[in-house]
Amino acid sequence: MDYYYQDFTESNYRRLLKIAKKSYSFINVKDYRSEFDGKVIINRHDIDGSVHRAAKLAAIEREEGVESVYFVYLHSTLYNTFEKDIVELLKEIAGNGHEIGLHYEPWFYGIDEDKRDEFERYLIYEQQTIETLLDVRISAFSFHNPDRGGWTSFGNETACGLINMYSDYFKENYGYCSDSDGHWRYRRLEDVLIKAEEDKLQILTHPAWWTPDVLKPRDRVQRCAEGRMKSSMRKHDENMQTMGRVNEK
Repeated sequence: MDYYYQDFTESNYRRLLKIAKKSYSFINVKDYRSEFDGKVIINRHDIDGSVHRAAKLAAIEREEGVESVYFVYLHSTLYNTFEKDIVELLKEIAGNGHEIGLHYEPWFYGIDEDKRDEFERYLIYEQQTIETLLDVRISAFSFHNPDRGGWTSFGNETACGLINMYSDYFKENYGYCSDSDGHWRYRRLEDVLIKAEEDKLQILTHPAWWTPDVLKPRDRVQRCAEGRMKSSMRKHDENMQTMGRVNEK
């Protein structure tokens, strides 16, 4: 199987956007049920591992005149949503004209599909947390690892007023292309965009996979982890210096 690791670079991402614009218009998630004259794309990013990578893609999209939706994940082990630098980057993404959504993980709370009340309670909690932190309004959520807890079968179009990106409506009315696990899981995005056979398309990407240079998926994760470690140590050293404290190495 060819995983097309060479596809996952910043320069190629820009190239793919240019290909997409030849046949498609990029639309806001809130307009997912609207009727359009031409073919449309909902460009969705689930931020599992790197807000810095997300901000880079958002900047490329702004330059290309493309709008996307970025789903924030509160339980990532590779970034802290409440960190000042991360909040500023997420606000920058929103300020570039992109939507912010919620990347929701029910199994974090031990919730499976038969615990609907708890599902809704934590969904509202996470929605309100992100909206307060970033001063935005959220209109949609996507599941993180929906296979866990049986959430792939949760076909409701909305929950607590939020659009469900895995709903039956999207499965029945939108084509789908995903880079989950750091490769094209079902079909290569470039092929899908060149053929342009579908009138409506949902593209899912994870920004951590898209790097300046070609890397294998595990190396891309390691890049995120090492970047976070270096940033944490730099902040520690800066804080110690600012407070005039001993910082032996």
